[in-house]
Amino acid sequence: MLDFILDAIVAVCSVMLVWYMVRAHWRRTQKNRQADSIAIDDYLQLITQVTGISVYDTFCKSAEDWRVSADRIDQDFKIYLSSQSVPFYVKDFVRKSQKHIDELYRGNGSSSTDRRLLLFYSVLIVLFWGGAVFLCLYVFSHVWPEVFRESIHLGPP
Repeated sequence: MLDFILDAIVAVCSVMLVWYMVRAHWRRTQKNRQADSIAIDDYLQLITQVTGISVYDTFCKSAEDWRVSADRIDQDFKIYLSSQSVPFYVKDFVRKSQKHIDELYRGNGSSSTDRRLLLFYSVLIVLFWGGAVFLCLYVFSHVWPEVFRESIHLGPP
């Protein structure tokens, strides 16, 4: 009976794992399709969050490449505030910097951070497992009463 219950638990966990993997793959492919259709306005908001500058400053920075006058920038910014219409030079600036925005905002930039996290979690796991083994083999064998030690056979090998 115990074998049947364990087999059922393993089967349910396997089905859940396969379902999770299929769902994660489906979401990843769906995000890739949606990445092409993200609005310029969303990227303008991301630029303000990542760099800490205002949308108006982004307008001014994007106008440098196109040599747009300050009056035109002011007019375009007022139009943007009233109708969310983004001028061509800002669209070009955002299009050129989308990769950098994604790297900074979503954390895909530096692989050294990933290596540090991997190292940190590896050391943490070794400490937890090593501490658990030390606790079970050496500490519990001296702390527990003799009756428990004889029934479960705790102690160093």
